[in-house]
Amino acid sequence: MTKGPDHDQWEDAAGTYVLGAMEAAERGDYEAHLETCPICRAEVAELRVAVEALPVSPPPMLPPPALKARIMAEVEREATLLASAGQPSRSEPEPAKRERRSWRHRFSLPAVAAFACVALIVGLVAGGVLFNGDSSRTIPFKADPSMAQASAELELSDDNAIVVANGLPPAPAGKTYMVWLQRPGHAPEPTSALFTPRRDGSATASVTGDLSDVESVLINTEPVGGSTTPTSVPFLTATLD
Repeated sequence: MTKGPDHDQWEDAAGTYVLGAMEAAERGDYEAHLETCPICRAEVAELRVAVEALPVSPPPMLPPPALKARIMAEVEREATLLASAGQPSRSEPEPAKRERRSWRHRFSLPAVAAFACVALIVGLVAGGVLFNGDSSRTIPFKADPSMAQASAELELSDDNAIVVANGLPPAPAGKTYMVWLQRPGHAPEPTSALFTPRRDGSATASVTGDLSDVESVLINTEPVGGSTTPTSVPFLTATLD
């Protein structure tokens, strides 16, 4: 497929254009470029299919509340990567020929996050993993009365376990949340799962280690960096069968 004039200046602009995040003056220049560039027209068409397919792909249904935490965790990771990729290196001067691409440096993080979220959700829907999982199961955590506003689930699959929580308060100063594994007749075992809730109280944490003979999964607060033995009483407990 033939490149149009100035393709190098606009090759990364399709996502910004489709999301409506491009400034008016740049939009006009980009649309003029689209008339002469088959490659960019094809990319815009593909992205529009993905965005427009989102509302109609699955039948209407209410997603589980815990899904938000998982989506937001991935959106934050993808947005950070995309935003970093769009920034010029401080050690390398920006070539003069790229002066017209100033839209890249004004491309807001919310817009990047929105595009990452669309891509993530479309991928999840296409993969059939939003609400289905033949080999997975979810176990609710029981919350201590002092944490009645918090809720959490342990999502188990063949090769991993993920804590998905909502309504968590910020950890006390100098503390972090930590996940422990409890086996019958043994003291709680530490894991590498240390996490801090986001501003809305949601959080996710991957639980490492063999859970085959684990009786329960516990969450408490520990000094930043974790501990080898618990220093506080767990306030969330998931009992495995």
